[in-house]
Amino acid sequence: MTTRRLSLAAAGLTCTITLAACANGTSDTAGTSESGAPKKIDSTLGATFSGGKSGTKATGAPVTIGLVNQQGGAVSDPEFTVAAQAAADYINAELGGVDGHPIKFKTCYIVSSEEQGQVCAQRLLADKSISLIVQGGLNVGTQSLHRTIDGEKPVLIGQANPGPDTVAANSYATNASALASINGVGPYLKDTLKAKSVAIISGDNPGDLAIAKIFKGNVEAQGIKVTYTTFPASSTDLISPLTAAGAQKADAVVPIVVTATGCTALAKAYQQMSLTTPAIVANLCATDQIKKAFGDYPKWIYSSSTLSLQAADTTKQTDFYKAVMAAYAPKNAELEINAPYGFSAAFSAATILNKVGYGKINAKSVSAAARQYTGPVLLGSPTLDFGSVAHNPTIGSLAVRFYKYEGNGDWQASGDWINAPK
Repeated sequence: MTTRRLSLAAAGLTCTITLAACANGTSDTAGTSESGAPKKIDSTLGATFSGGKSGTKATGAPVTIGLVNQQGGAVSDPEFTVAAQAAADYINAELGGVDGHPIKFKTCYIVSSEEQGQVCAQRLLADKSISLIVQGGLNVGTQSLHRTIDGEKPVLIGQANPGPDTVAANSYATNASALASINGVGPYLKDTLKAKSVAIISGDNPGDLAIAKIFKGNVEAQGIKVTYTTFPASSTDLISPLTAAGAQKADAVVPIVVTATGCTALAKAYQQMSLTTPAIVANLCATDQIKKAFGDYPKWIYSSSTLSLQAADTTKQTDFYKAVMAAYAPKNAELEINAPYGFSAAFSAATILNKVGYGKINAKSVSAAARQYTGPVLLGSPTLDFGSVAHNPTIGSLAVRFYKYEGNGDWQASGDWINAPK
């Protein structure tokens, strides 16, 4: 529930092998962003999460990393790429890149067709300079991408979706995204909210139905009674399904809505019904669009497989993220949506490659290092354990957090990470 693309369907992509460099800066002169980014970057955190050396500029021959993302079509997430590049630029300028060598991305963008996934995979496989591929959140092209790569080169999945991402050969998902929320909501309802009854609503499209089925099973497994109702996927009136699901009397509502339109419809229904039942929603419902439309974010509980950028963070990772983005990303770059996943993935890639060492980088050595990577993941799970999640061998962690919004800018962490490997 932490990504707007929960569909199990696949489609495709158009490739490009160039990526313009983002704006550069320095840790001492980084400006402040609208999100309150600190001016100074904590280089200690940077070194911790990259495996690099603070105060070192990368030089010489680059270490090339393939990057696959979905952008340029009806569903487009360029912020993943922008944030990954900003992270790489910072790592190159101030943390010595990979063993003293700069990181260079060669990108491949999914646009609209499943066949393009195959083309992208073929290009990245044919490029002998690439020993690691970073993948963003994909709802098209995933099947053909993984089928074609077929384990020949390791794939670091920065934002996994249900389906091929969970079982692909030689693939390592550092953030389970939607899967984390799916598996974490049940325990949260039982242990934190002490819920006895829950109302679940979802659209009637195949993707939402599949997700809702898993949610329903996981919640019921906690001994909680579930009333489930669907609504037409195109509907913007959610009063009827909420009423049918018994939202007024339930202990909590779990709506499967992950688009701006769906979140807005939910907020409107809550307002019109004067509904006060706690709602557990995707963190993507905390959008500026909703805030502007309703005067503030809805007072809901937001699930997230990354640290919230709004809530206080004692680890200082969110401050670090904002500071680096303020210095190295283009002006007014998107900080939310899929940007944290791209930023985090770049740091994980650097950690893995630094562990191998520049002179020993090849597909085999990088695969072994990725398999042994245990985190911590910047902005994400504190630990990873690949192979620990039954039936999902690529998933390193199902960690998820919940944040309760109290209104007037007051975001409160509702507990710690759930389902992080011990």
